Amino acid sequence: MKVSLADHLMDVRFRDLRFNSFFDRWKANGNTPELCVITDEKTIAAERIWKNQDDFYPESSAILRQIAEWLPLHGSFVLHSAAFDADGIGVAFAAHSGTGKTTHLLLWQKLLGDRLKIINGDKPIIRFFDDEPDTPYAYGTPWNGKEGLGSAGRTPLKHLCFIERADKNSCTEISSDEIIDRIFDQVYMPHSPAAAANTLGLINRLLSSVKLWKICCNMDISAAQTAYDAILGNERKN
Repeated sequence: MKVSLADHLMDVRFRDLRFNSFFDRWKANGNTPELCVITDEKTIAAERIWKNQDDFYPESSAILRQIAEWLPLHGSFVLHSAAFDADGIGVAFAAHSGTGKTTHLLLWQKLLGDRLKIINGDKPIIRFFDDEPDTPYAYGTPWNGKEGLGSAGRTPLKHLCFIERADKNSCTEISSDEIIDRIFDQVYMPHSPAAAANTLGLINRLLSSVKLWKICCNMDISAAQTAYDAILGNERKN
């Protein structure tokens, strides 16, 4: 099946027919794919967590791993985050699993309604283009978390936020030095030395191209209002 992920044309050859619907929104036409992804018993077995696990999820992981290994050689990488477009501005929330990035995203959705478009709830692809070297784009992928939040769209990313749980809501701008350890926890690091080196360069480009924020939040709608006012309030006024 030909699919377009982050405007990269790929030929994905899967075993489980459920991937026909999994990739439905990303189906594409084209004669010369940039990448051919093929799964087999060996690659699927390497992703199994337990012996009798349904093969769909290991095969999904095997497909994503092959793509994530290839992307950094082509100006792109997978960022574990929730990416969305709010008032025409791209924002991404990053956090360790279970911290609450999806909960905070849904609070923003409740606050903004139709003004917010979810790009991807878990694993967007970040891509840079040669003609826009300082503009990272966040693209939706089928790997959008257990909630299935996302689209096949993209947004120019302007803000990257790191989520922490707290009783009192706050949102402060931070420097790249303050989050350098955290960002590496959210980026897939390829095994290939060349791809790994490119990933480091792409991370540096990302951190120098966006505003960085630390959001401390609870689960009340006021948490979304506090963060929105700090991050997008001034841009909304302009």
